[in-house]
Amino acid sequence: MNSIKGFEKFTALFILLILLAFLSTNFAFQMRELSESEIEKMFSELKRLQGLPYVWGGTSSFGLDCSGLVIYLLRILGHNQFVYQNSLVFDVTADNLYKYNTKPIADLKSLKKGDLIFFDMNEDTVYDHVVIFEKFDRYGNIWVWDAAEVSDGIHQNKVDRRPLSLLQARKYALGRIVVLGK
Repeated sequence: MNSIKGFEKFTALFILLILLAFLSTNFAFQMRELSESEIEKMFSELKRLQGLPYVWGGTSSFGLDCSGLVIYLLRILGHNQFVYQNSLVFDVTADNLYKYNTKPIADLKSLKKGDLIFFDMNEDTVYDHVVIFEKFDRYGNIWVWDAAEVSDGIHQNKVDRRPLSLLQARKYALGRIVVLGK
């Protein structure tokens, strides 16, 4: 009888340990980069959105903020969920787009159309602004799309395409969008 109770305790402890190990495991989501056709569709949509009002926290065609613009574009492509820590969510901040939904890019020369540039505007180690890279022009200027209230000191209050300035004066990070899927 004592051996049965000992076995039951052992089994219960074993199951508890397995459960704890499972709960503490980081869930790995299968992620992939956007295809060229998805990136082209994203830029076609950006042209359609040009001039749309900036709305802080906005994620719809009524108004967008910077991360809302990226999320809106990805939703149009059919990507409705985003990784946040160990779970899937429907909305993320610019900082969490960078941390969980991009693949880091080492340097500016490696940027491709559709990549993201993130800025730590307050120098608090949180990326609070994101722009979408379009191209380098023949003079080496960086052209981006974003939704911002103020860009480079100019009141913008809309989705727009513009040359990026003052890049070296800010802390920034570069990322290539990754989405759920094979």
